Amino acid sequence: MTDQEDNAVFTTTTVDWTEKDVGKRIEKRVTPNGTYFNEIVVQISCQICGSGFIGPAREAGGFIGGHECYHAWEFSRAMDAEAGMKE
Repeated sequence: MTDQEDNAVFTTTTVDWTEKDVGKRIEKRVTPNGTYFNEIVVQISCQICGSGFIGPAREAGGFIGGHECYHAWEFSRAMDAEAGMKE
C-alpha cells in the first residue's frame, strides 16, 4: 500500500474526530480499558433527539446505548405522569 493509500484508509487523529475522519480507521488506540486496533471512525445520531457523535465505533455503541436508556427513562416518566403518578 502506498503512503497516499494509507492516508485514505487511516487517520492519525486521536481525539476530536471530524467528518473528514469518518470511514477511516484508527490504527492503534490505547485506553484505560484496553488497546483497540484498526477501529473505524463512524458518525451517528440519535433518531429521537438528533444528538450526534463522531468517533470510534466502540464509543458509538455507548452513545447509542446511553441515549436508548435515557429516552426509555424519559418515556416511562411521561407515561407515569399521564397515569397520574407523582414523585
